[in-house]
Amino acid sequence: MFRGQQIKIKENLQVKFHQFMRKFRQTFTIPEYKFIQDISLGILKSQSVIINQIAQTLGENISLKKTCERLYRNLRRKDFSERLHREIIAVQSHGLDSETVIIVDDSDIIKSKARKMEGLKKVRDGSTGLTSQNGYDLVNLIACKPDDQGYQIKPLSSELVSCQIETDSLIQITQDSIVEVIVASGNRGVYVFDRGYDKRHMFAFFKEHECDYIVRSKGDRCLIVDGLEKSFLTVAKTVRRKIVVHSSATNTSFNCGIQRVAIRLDGHPKKHPQTAEAWLVVARYVPKKNAKAGFFYFLCDFPNQELNEVQIVQKAIAMYHLRWKIEEVHKQIKQDYGWEKMQLMSYTGLKNMNQLLLLAVCYVYSLKSFALTLMVAFPQLMIYSNRLWKQIFDFVYYRITRVVAYCFSHVTRLNILKYGGKWAESKQLILPCLKNGGM
Repeated sequence: MFRGQQIKIKENLQVKFHQFMRKFRQTFTIPEYKFIQDISLGILKSQSVIINQIAQTLGENISLKKTCERLYRNLRRKDFSERLHREIIAVQSHGLDSETVIIVDDSDIIKSKARKMEGLKKVRDGSTGLTSQNGYDLVNLIACKPDDQGYQIKPLSSELVSCQIETDSLIQITQDSIVEVIVASGNRGVYVFDRGYDKRHMFAFFKEHECDYIVRSKGDRCLIVDGLEKSFLTVAKTVRRKIVVHSSATNTSFNCGIQRVAIRLDGHPKKHPQTAEAWLVVARYVPKKNAKAGFFYFLCDFPNQELNEVQIVQKAIAMYHLRWKIEEVHKQIKQDYGWEKMQLMSYTGLKNMNQLLLLAVCYVYSLKSFALTLMVAFPQLMIYSNRLWKQIFDFVYYRITRVVAYCFSHVTRLNILKYGGKWAESKQLILPCLKNGGM
């Protein structure tokens, strides 16, 4: 019985993988599509982005050297990453709505020992804050939506960038990716940014595209209230904090206030400046015993939603709380797939590999809805006790990655099960089986 459950899950994962990849069939030629399937399977099986390790898992009837040569040859395709990037956004943007948080953040790939990889530059190491090591910048977007199973994460976009090669700036590449998501999703979702995006040109971008956004403010700009430009702190001190918001996720309460303001978009004061209107949300932690209560500020606007002031404050606090999920995604991909271990010499190859890794990760993250079924069938891999099983509704992707690698260990593009019935969502196994599931 237990063995039969595992076999069924393995078959279902293969069918789901085939169905997921079929969404990209129309855009690419047959050789390109076969290459996408092969290397995506290789990434999932090997949990690596190193070509030699990927090639070893493909099980082809040719030498390992020839397999590697074929993969390298396909990775040199010039326009491949751009086309795959657009298709991933188009597929992943389906189903976004006004309750979806679209988190925008930049990261980096550190290549401390690399010297000859094309486009290397000094990048800021987020863990140390130093800019002394070589690497590449990353611009990432993910969608996160709370639901009855915690939340669902959908990777949307990942761009590997070398500012020494790209003609566009990092911020322009970020805005181009956001525009592609806006077009693909019908301008749905709320874009959430950290303090590094509190810049005038970003607010001009929000105004132009009329998108919903939340930006944590640095508090170092002037704001216009009733036609007068005042310092940020002067305005913030006049906001009365009469709204109490409680976060059940962190068991924390906040005293909040809200004020409609305008942001000058010109780089210097003018008599009649261009402005963008926004809501200033001032929040302060409700102090606990012997603890300091700090302030934090948001600049936000929701032109596509009709919300009152209380709803705006609640949405800003709740959605910004989810911003940290993108940091967890960065960490998981770097740990489970060796994101920083890419060893391709050409910039084109690096960008192509980055998109193929994103595609494989999109498939893994699409499986969270079935984490309960995976847990019951593979308790040793999911590693949950009877007392802690509800944690599968949290960040479960480390364990799903482990299950997928095990289930695909003997699968190739040629023998993958393509049609085997739909995923039996309504047939998830009952929880009492946990006690006899080998935990």
